[in-house]
Amino acid sequence: MIPRAWNLSRSSVAIAALVCLALSTQFLFQRPLYENWSAVAIAGAWARGLGDQLVIVTVILLVVTLAGRVPIRHFLLRGTLFACAVLAGACMGEWAVLWLQWGVWPTVTLKALLPRAFSWLPIGAVSGAILMFRQRASEIGAQLHESEVARLRLEQQRVALQLQILQSQIEPHFLFNTLATVRRLHQTDPARGRATLADFMQYLEAALPEMRASETSLGREVDLITAYLEVLRVRMGSRLDVEIDVALALREHRIPPLSLATLVENAIKHGLSDLPEGGKLSIRAWLERDRLMVRVADTGVGLRASSGTGTGLANLRVRLRGLYGEAGVLILTANEPRGLAATLRIPVSRAALESSHGAG
Repeated sequence: MIPRAWNLSRSSVAIAALVCLALSTQFLFQRPLYENWSAVAIAGAWARGLGDQLVIVTVILLVVTLAGRVPIRHFLLRGTLFACAVLAGACMGEWAVLWLQWGVWPTVTLKALLPRAFSWLPIGAVSGAILMFRQRASEIGAQLHESEVARLRLEQQRVALQLQILQSQIEPHFLFNTLATVRRLHQTDPARGRATLADFMQYLEAALPEMRASETSLGREVDLITAYLEVLRVRMGSRLDVEIDVALALREHRIPPLSLATLVENAIKHGLSDLPEGGKLSIRAWLERDRLMVRVADTGVGLRASSGTGTGLANLRVRLRGLYGEAGVLILTANEPRGLAATLRIPVSRAALESSHGAG
């Protein structure tokens, strides 16, 4: 990395002016001045001395600025370059002062200017050290910022990859269970099996394009679940009672793909399928402040020790965390009078809220 040029900020110029002011006051501490000179003469001499020092410092700053644009990497070499720039600027500044004082082109040798120029080196060395260390700190801060940006970018990519992996685990888990149902129906009742297979193919035709997306709409997810439940109704018959309450104004809200399918499958597989009499499955959605609430409740066996520990629900929790942070939550509670209720809580943008209220 090539070091940046020495940029002399306003604070650097202000410090240089204060240094000139401090140096000029040395003139005022000579006691013979007040015995032989009037106050006006002393003030005039002090002002001229301050002006001469400001000229010298201005030239030094210009030379240092130009020298700072030389692309030297090594820290010690840059320090040497700075010292040479201060010395060269001081010589040129002293020469400029003589030109202004004499009013003609000064004919002085470099040997005569060097002693006066060297007097500026201590001040220049201290100022240069402060300037270089400040710039070094700024460069380190910029590098740390770039590293943090790169780390956040890599973290974002890692989370996206993790979400894809988790989603790829959910898809076969969800699809293979359905295929097993279709195969069982085809063996026991070929006609119903063929009808179920046709419904399932229709479901896959709609579902596959959505599976690799990071988000889908609630309406699209409800349509997929409706097709999926049509397949299950063939096997469960009257044992499965379904109620879906999702207003049209909510259908465009974004949710993770297959999130609703995961909750529905979990409710049927672990809640209703083991009951001889079956039960009821209800799907409801509503807005609660700036959050979309989606609830899947069943009247099955209810909360058990293993509830919420399956692969599907665990992966869904991680996907919610990756997409929405702490705002994305899956909550499991007991349903009344029996069964389990799983509620998704997903943040909603202000634009989506206004659109929902307008449609409502």
